Amino acid sequence: MTVLADSTACRVEILSGLNAKAPAAILIHGHDSCLLLDAGGALEAGADSGWVLPQIPDAVLLSHDHVDHCAALHQVPEGVPVYATAPVAAGLQDRPDIRLLPLQGSIEIAGITVTTGQAGHSLGGVWLHLALGDGVFYSGDFSLESTLFALDTPPPAALALLDASYGLYDRAQQACRAELEPWLERPLLLPVPPSGRALEMALWLNDRPDCDWTLDDPCRRQLDLLQSLPPGLLQPGVAERLARLKPQPFGDDVPIILAANPDGVGGEAGRIIAQQAQQAQRAVLYTGYMPSVAQAQVDSGRAHWLRWNVHPRLSDVLQLAEVLDARRVVPLFSRLDPLEAWQQALGSRLLMQNLIEI
Repeated sequence: MTVLADSTACRVEILSGLNAKAPAAILIHGHDSCLLLDAGGALEAGADSGWVLPQIPDAVLLSHDHVDHCAALHQVPEGVPVYATAPVAAGLQDRPDIRLLPLQGSIEIAGITVTTGQAGHSLGGVWLHLALGDGVFYSGDFSLESTLFALDTPPPAALALLDASYGLYDRAQQACRAELEPWLERPLLLPVPPSGRALEMALWLNDRPDCDWTLDDPCRRQLDLLQSLPPGLLQPGVAERLARLKPQPFGDDVPIILAANPDGVGGEAGRIIAQQAQQAQRAVLYTGYMPSVAQAQVDSGRAHWLRWNVHPRLSDVLQLAEVLDARRVVPLFSRLDPLEAWQQALGSRLLMQNLIEI
């Protein structure tokens, strides 16, 4: 379903991410300009992003550095400025037109005032508030449960485009941790995204007595980066907890290993899976989204899966909508199935259109 809009009206055009676990790509038209929010690449290695640009935007704004939000920047012509926070920009060295977004603050981009705040999901990840109409809010990916990353309170917005990656799921992080506890009694590999839950899980492991664990090099680099940030950009007390992290020297003999590459392909995680998991020497436990390679490992019994929350539960989506005082809410990055449950949860606020007048 599409809400038709006059060509001169301010409007939102969702290119990808509506009613599907799909890359993020959203065009914002307003004040005679056009902004692209995120340029997400496919979740499967080698696959197409699934979206095309109907026009060249005046700028691209990246919410964070995960592949489904930034890995299709090559689809945007060079010369179009790309705005990202400093931690995200550091990983975009092959793009010559990078400009900085504040982690917390306001900036004018192509005539539109954009306010940012931390989204609680990943290092350098932000939500975006655009001063169009009565306010347009885009969460990118967000979390209200992170013990590592802060989530800043946003200003009101009539239209809210919210991460709903977990669909109707509503289980608390405490319950997830309790389910993970028994796995820590055996040699274990946890493939993790370094800029996401890797160090949050490290903090959890470090608080456990007699728990020997280690990080691979990409995760250690993220630890160094977080320790260089101003303490105010993390949850209260986290800077001190990070300073107390004592991972073992990396080696295959360490019982619990946190290693980069959440699909288990390449890097230390892939090597360990290849060398050890086949002989059942070490359990492989995924805790987030699994591309087909990882899913095949789980389906065959060579790996396992338990969730560690890094996206919002349904109650979190509803809570953020209330904080925003949103009159219209578009849940993103998940199938809205069953639709009746979403209609019950959000009522008349629920929108499922890909073209929306502001």
